[in-house]
Amino acid sequence: MSGAGLGARPWRAGAEPSESSPEPPSPSSSRPPPSDTSPSPSEETTPPSRGHARAMGGASRGGGAAAGPAPPEAGLACDRNLALFEEELATRPRVPALLRRMAPYSALSPDSDDGHAPRRLLGTLRGVAAPSLQTLLGLVLVLRLPWVVGAGGVLQATAIGLLLGACTVLTAVSLSAIATNGLDPGGCPLGLLSGALGPEAGGAVGLCAFLSAAFAAAAAALGAAEILLVYVAPQAAVLPGRGRGGRLNNGRGYGAGLLGLLALGAAAPPATRAAPLAPAGLLLALLALQAGALRAALPGAAPHSLCLPPQPGGHLQPCPTARPHSNGTQGARLAFPGPSAQLLAQNLWPHPPEPGLEEGPGGDDDDDSSFGVLLGLSLPTASGVLWGCSRSGELRDVARSVPAGSLGAALATALGYLSAALLLGASVEGQLLRDKFGVSLRGTPVAGAASWPSPWVPLAGALLSAVGAGLQALLGGSRLLRGLARTRTLPLPHALGRGRLWPLAATAAVAELGVLLGSLDLLAPVLSVFWLTSYLGLNLACALQGLLPTPGWSPRCRLYHWGVSLAGATLCLGLMLVTCWYCALLALGIGATAYKYLEYRGAQSEWGEGLRGLSLSAARFALLRLEDGQPPAPSWRPQLLVLLKLDEELRATQPQLLALAAQLQAGKGLTIVGSVIPGDLPQDQPRARAAEQALRAGLAGAGARGFVQVLVAPGRGPGLAALVQGCGLGALRPNAVLMGWPHGWRRRHDPAAARRFVELLRVAGAGGRALLVAKGPLGAGAPGGTLDVWWVVGDGRLLTLLPLLLRQHPAWRGCRVRLFTVALLEDNSVRLRRLLEAVARRRGLPAQTHVVELHDSDVSAYTYERTLMMEQRSQMLRQMRQGQGGPAPSQAPSAGEEEEEEEGGAPRRGPSPGNVRRMHAAERLNEAVGRCSGGARLVLLDLPPPPPPRPPRPLDNYLEFLEVLTEGLGPVLLVRGGDGDPPGP
Repeated sequence: MSGAGLGARPWRAGAEPSESSPEPPSPSSSRPPPSDTSPSPSEETTPPSRGHARAMGGASRGGGAAAGPAPPEAGLACDRNLALFEEELATRPRVPALLRRMAPYSALSPDSDDGHAPRRLLGTLRGVAAPSLQTLLGLVLVLRLPWVVGAGGVLQATAIGLLLGACTVLTAVSLSAIATNGLDPGGCPLGLLSGALGPEAGGAVGLCAFLSAAFAAAAAALGAAEILLVYVAPQAAVLPGRGRGGRLNNGRGYGAGLLGLLALGAAAPPATRAAPLAPAGLLLALLALQAGALRAALPGAAPHSLCLPPQPGGHLQPCPTARPHSNGTQGARLAFPGPSAQLLAQNLWPHPPEPGLEEGPGGDDDDDSSFGVLLGLSLPTASGVLWGCSRSGELRDVARSVPAGSLGAALATALGYLSAALLLGASVEGQLLRDKFGVSLRGTPVAGAASWPSPWVPLAGALLSAVGAGLQALLGGSRLLRGLARTRTLPLPHALGRGRLWPLAATAAVAELGVLLGSLDLLAPVLSVFWLTSYLGLNLACALQGLLPTPGWSPRCRLYHWGVSLAGATLCLGLMLVTCWYCALLALGIGATAYKYLEYRGAQSEWGEGLRGLSLSAARFALLRLEDGQPPAPSWRPQLLVLLKLDEELRATQPQLLALAAQLQAGKGLTIVGSVIPGDLPQDQPRARAAEQALRAGLAGAGARGFVQVLVAPGRGPGLAALVQGCGLGALRPNAVLMGWPHGWRRRHDPAAARRFVELLRVAGAGGRALLVAKGPLGAGAPGGTLDVWWVVGDGRLLTLLPLLLRQHPAWRGCRVRLFTVALLEDNSVRLRRLLEAVARRRGLPAQTHVVELHDSDVSAYTYERTLMMEQRSQMLRQMRQGQGGPAPSQAPSAGEEEEEEEGGAPRRGPSPGNVRRMHAAERLNEAVGRCSGGARLVLLDLPPPPPPRPPRPLDNYLEFLEVLTEGLGPVLLVRGGDGDPPGP
């Protein structure tokens, strides 16, 4: 800016306007033209030298401006660009300082009893894939899969494998949506589920998942006991009882002992290192089975020299002459003829088990080979989806690791089941496949006999799988129980929320209830149904989150769609009913009871929906229940009080506020439209009723639903203050105030507009209300464009929430969101942008992030003269209105300000240094916003704090600063969070 340019202006800093002028000139009515070479937001701006600025100031003074000396260098260099917010920087820090504090943020893991957050060191394989593969697949593959293939046929086994794969993949997609929703999981599945789905759904799913984890540990113990009693040491079955009772008693006794050993292993420090056990056991069993099939298929390989007995139930006999399988039923048949399409076709269809092959721990129900029984025996292999987030508090990148690890483990589980089923169906005779407990093989499992190099290899794999799955189930169940106890929503002892031993002991005690069944066949349907119930709740909650638009629900998983989650929920429900319908009803009843109990105990949901039609008693009960406390931060939503001014014909002067309220609320939550009519009661009561009808019509025309309240008060200012303080009932109170910009604050016919506006800001802030001040033609422009958020100070919770709310409405749905923050000279812009992206992901805001650098620069002569003119105008208006006997627009300058304007007893010729700093900050921020967001459809900007009541200051200056801050911009929404806006990352 040159001195000639300043001298050519139509006004001079030292010239005072005449008293006969209808409108005093505004300091914001002219501004220097922007430079054509303005840098982009990502480029560094080189501040002008101090000598250059002084030369500019000298040129300006040489141009005839009686402005006094050059502007003083007041204020700290790092704060001068943000002087508008300097009064609240102690309580509302700048964004870089806040992001640096939030960078190491991590919700405490349930295992962090010392109060320290877990170290995030795990990747996808160790943190997600390994726990997800800690299932009973290796155990089921050796002990039950041959019988499933032989009794149900290859077609039913393949259908079961496909159903298992579909169930696990769909549920993994829902879990991936939760993990990529931007919420920090907190170290356990319960924290992740409750944070994204709400405390009721998260608690109900968590309870069912805990019961299924406990029963999974019991199934692992019973499976290991069966390996010991049937295949390793049959003579160890010494517990009393005969027949079925004796077998069940031995299963209970040895299962309880093995469960105790698993609990001791889980309590030991190296228990977390046992993650590879189950995957290693599964891999060992699969490789041994594939090696056996490959060895039999090789040319010249000697086939098994065992043939089927003439009568089912007998032992395999050495074959007199090895003959191919095509000999039919005449003569001896090879038990393991090797892979062949003919044998696969023969085993394709179901076949009832032969008598004499069903003796074992299963009891009398083992002859039931219906599809539901086969499905119930196979479903425990799909129980590892939730374990993918069991160590999410220790993952380096939750949003990346959970989807990749969970989906990969789900596909690997399905492929392992299908490949083993097809190999067994194509390599082993059907009669031998239906020998569940290896009676024909003299105590050797069928999968072991078909393997190479030894039958003990798959048995060792099954045992490793049982140990790994049991440890994972006990550890995961204890974490879930600890999380449930720490929420204090269920009536659980407080000791379960502290330490590791008590939750682990309680999990083992619940698992003992499953061991009492004594048989893997009897426990498998119960375990399957509880797993499916937790999957059903997870999928259904994700489907509802996507089907009913929720502001905080914006998952970044590309595979997610609410239809995918709904299909997963439907599939889980169908599998539950097919497996065991009465067990399904029991599990659903437990989940529904937990949900309603959590709701009854005060776990708050979005209470604004569904109030219509409730009786007064139900409304009273709900209001009393909501008095217990504030909603948690993730579920906080603005409940609006819209302040409108009515003209003489009772028409709203700013009807666009109603449209904005309708777009923000989308028919949900609380909306109250309030207005004040100056007058007295009861004379003006009919006018107040007519105003209420007009506001209701305006609400309906804007497509909003809410309440209307009109006050009749002697003055507009006291009436608005009373409306802000007393509006609402109990917890049904607005927590945010939406108002329009006082466009007539400079006009003579409304001299108290500035004072009324600032006092209203003070009252709303003192009451903990958030503030939304709309300026400009909101909602104008073509669809699309950008929603630009400028986050300068504070936690920005409300600033980042408003774009999510607006984008739910069709008018803003196509808008892109851009998030800006300001960096000063001492800030690292690259690191600041990475932190800003992390916070945007955590809050679920799909935004492009930008860091605008505001380096320190000297105060220009134009800013100095503009500030001087503002003070002269304010003083002139005060003198004019006091001389006319009218009210002053604002308070007189304080004693502190008078002292600030004196130097050694002589009056200062220039403006106040504090006002110069604020004007400079307003111009710098306005220049940055105008450069980056000049064409934005809506700009959301931090509202600077109003001047405090003590010491008093001219309130016109505050509005002048805001005019300069928003000068030349399009629609602007000034936002300031209140005490009701919960802080958080």
